[in-house]
Amino acid sequence: MAKGFRRVITRLPNNASANAGSPSRLHFSVLGPAWLRCAFGVMANRHKYTVTVFAFVLLLLALVLWGSSRPVPAATSLAVGFVGMTNGPARQMTPTRIEVCQGATGLCAMFSVRDVSSNRWIWFKTASIEQKTPTGWQTFLPNGTSWSGVEGGYWSPGYGCLYAVGWPPGLPTNATWRLRVSYGREPSRLGRVVNRKLGREIFHREEAVISSEEVSQ
Repeated sequence: MAKGFRRVITRLPNNASANAGSPSRLHFSVLGPAWLRCAFGVMANRHKYTVTVFAFVLLLLALVLWGSSRPVPAATSLAVGFVGMTNGPARQMTPTRIEVCQGATGLCAMFSVRDVSSNRWIWFKTASIEQKTPTGWQTFLPNGTSWSGVEGGYWSPGYGCLYAVGWPPGLPTNATWRLRVSYGREPSRLGRVVNRKLGREIFHREEAVISSEEVSQ
């Protein structure tokens, strides 16, 4: 039996005995050297990272294009109605919320502001004042900088409250006037996150302008 075993050994290839006694060479023949496996691992990780970054850029681009193509909101998303005149109003939360705008002392106009949409979170801000003249509505600039009109943000569908707006400084008390209010749909939560991360408004807020009801004494 020993002779037979020796005969089997002598029939093996010349490098078989060397590989049998050398674990490193056997490892190389099956899996390759360690440095080569490491290189392949680094390449695979870089490839995964590149694919991830590329996918994120494509997603961001798609969101930007989608956001920029969204239509301007319909005028029915916000309603600004004139309720009446008051004198020296105070802010309150119940039973009806009343907000007092800057400069709203003395004679004030009360406006009812409401998000009348069914699915839009909106923002709004007074853009200007218009005075009624024999030739039509003309922009009126109030005296000083202490006056402001209605303003709000992140209003849910159906929400509303009353605003006390001071009589515009410099406007005759027998004049008829109205507010021009810019408003629009707030960016989505994802859009706000992207804007905050990039430090700029990639996702712009939609915008439209409406007029309030006329104010007169």
